[in-house]
Amino acid sequence: MAQKKGARFGLAFAAAKLASGGLKLIGRKGGQVPGVIAEKIDPQFLAHLEKPAHVAFVTGTNGKTTTVNLIDDILSFNGRKFVDNRAGGNIITALESALINASTMGARMPYEDAVFELDELSSRRILPYVDADIILCTNLYRDSFMRNANPDYIFSVLTASISPKTELILNADDLISCRLAPQCEKRTYFSVSCALPEDNPAPTSVVCDLTACPECGGKLEYKVSHIRHVGHARCTSCGFTNPEPDYEVTSVDPAGCTFTVRENRTPGTPEYTLRIASYSVNNLYNLLAAYVMCRKLGLLPFQISLALEKGVDITRARYFDEEVAGKHIVNVSAKGENGTGVSMGFEKIRRAPGNKAVILGLADHFLRRDRYASEYIGWHYLADFEMLTDPAIKQIIAIGPREKDFELRLLLAGVDPSIILTAQSNVEAADLVDFSKVDSVYIAVDVYNNDIADECYERLRERLEGRDA
Repeated sequence: MAQKKGARFGLAFAAAKLASGGLKLIGRKGGQVPGVIAEKIDPQFLAHLEKPAHVAFVTGTNGKTTTVNLIDDILSFNGRKFVDNRAGGNIITALESALINASTMGARMPYEDAVFELDELSSRRILPYVDADIILCTNLYRDSFMRNANPDYIFSVLTASISPKTELILNADDLISCRLAPQCEKRTYFSVSCALPEDNPAPTSVVCDLTACPECGGKLEYKVSHIRHVGHARCTSCGFTNPEPDYEVTSVDPAGCTFTVRENRTPGTPEYTLRIASYSVNNLYNLLAAYVMCRKLGLLPFQISLALEKGVDITRARYFDEEVAGKHIVNVSAKGENGTGVSMGFEKIRRAPGNKAVILGLADHFLRRDRYASEYIGWHYLADFEMLTDPAIKQIIAIGPREKDFELRLLLAGVDPSIILTAQSNVEAADLVDFSKVDSVYIAVDVYNNDIADECYERLRERLEGRDA
């Protein structure tokens, strides 16, 4: 509930609403600007602002943006009206901006529901002032050292910020995040219980964020690892293991682009088969998480299934695969400076059929604009560049101010030096692709480097269509 308003709040709201209207007039989103203005005038603005009666959040290290976008699109397809922060971002000023835009000129909130993406560290600034009915946590991994650092730290921040009254939706296969906020009694778990093409008998990546039992420090014995520490394991000392799932994937057909979900708390444990447009282990977890949240928000299985059948999918900014003149151009984006997200992208590239060229545009979006700016490149050694040693990868073209750092990491991973190239521009990178050697070109970029993906795509398309003269 909003706290008692005062004159300062009124001035802050009016200024922010005016800024929001001005930005719309000039065709700018300005996703955080209204919130920034409001906070400058009233530091307790979020506490005073009226919120929807029912609020759901999606947080976690990887997949939260994709998952919340899927949830929003499925809800919208089914005619649900709600507030979201999709246009602005997942920190406090972006959430405030979303609420300002949705409010009436009289600072009233006409919407009953909201679905917000939540930055993990921002939880300590947002959750004290917003009553969260449901919080979905996708997973917790090691993140950018400059941003979130160790998952244990993020675990402690989230746990301290979440109200005991909140219902949690948690990944049962992640033995870190499944233990989140033990003060919350209402807990729903989701899991992938079937075999996947990516499976290993134990974590095999260069980094594992869970090397011992989180309860007693004993040895973890893995039954299967789906991706890094996410899988099914048991402590040989205290018996700690994965919680029983309420929703679980019982089968996956990557070729047929379907997966089946069983609802274990529903009488009769019914199963539903759903469409997955492009299979990968991270896409599977994101869709499963979105399914569970949509069920909690009142949608029926057939409503979710129909939305997916009719084309609700991961946004083009995150993934696309287009065929041009018999060649595939594929955009695979990952959260910058995040070893796990990048590794999942590399895994998708490695498993793709045919011969491939890879354009690496993974430098930080903001720091890459200054060749002499400092970027913590230690994350290169937390990502599985070793996956790019696959013999079907015929070219790797590193681009941007860190191209030499990427070249070194590729060499240390064991990549053949003869296939490593560097480029100083997006056009040059696209021009270096030898189409006679490859069936597809993968553009691997930071999620904010859409300009790299778009420019490379356009140049590749020009060449393939013979318009590069």
